[in-house]
Amino acid sequence: MPKPFIAFALFAAVLVGLLFGTGVPRTADAAVSFISWQADVIYVYDTTSKIKAKDGSPLWPVYAAAERWDDANPVDFRYTTTGCPTGSQCVTVRQAELAAPAAGVTATGFVGADIRSSNVTLDTTFGKVNNYDKRRNVVCHELGHSLGLKHRTETSSCLTSYVASQRYPDTTDVKNLNTMYGYR
Repeated sequence: MPKPFIAFALFAAVLVGLLFGTGVPRTADAAVSFISWQADVIYVYDTTSKIKAKDGSPLWPVYAAAERWDDANPVDFRYTTTGCPTGSQCVTVRQAELAAPAAGVTATGFVGADIRSSNVTLDTTFGKVNNYDKRRNVVCHELGHSLGLKHRTETSSCLTSYVASQRYPDTTDVKNLNTMYGYR
């Protein structure tokens, strides 16, 4: 994936967030898209695993969120802290300082209807000043985008268009994944 495209996607996400008061582009309740990964096994490479909260737990609960997305849907998320296998489909999760008020952004590269790469960036400052539920919401939200899901207006989903305390995908998110990935 060309670096300028990824950089532009990240810049566009932050710019929209600044204009509309959120960290990532927002839409109304999204229809199911058919932009998805080519295969159902996707590695989640967590580069934040050694960053700890005051209580010693991971600051960003990437493992917990990836496991929840992995449950009861056609996508097999495989968590790793040592890097993705060569040639695998990979979502890389990192932490960096983002422009306020962004809590996280996902830059996804695709060719045609196939996702080829996805990079999740979680905001350093947000991680330091917010509680576990809000950090988990942001990770769940961004991992949902890495799968090709869009924003939702329902507050029962972590894919709401604002930071909330909802830590999990809901049944509609799983239904949408089944529609997106189950058609193959």
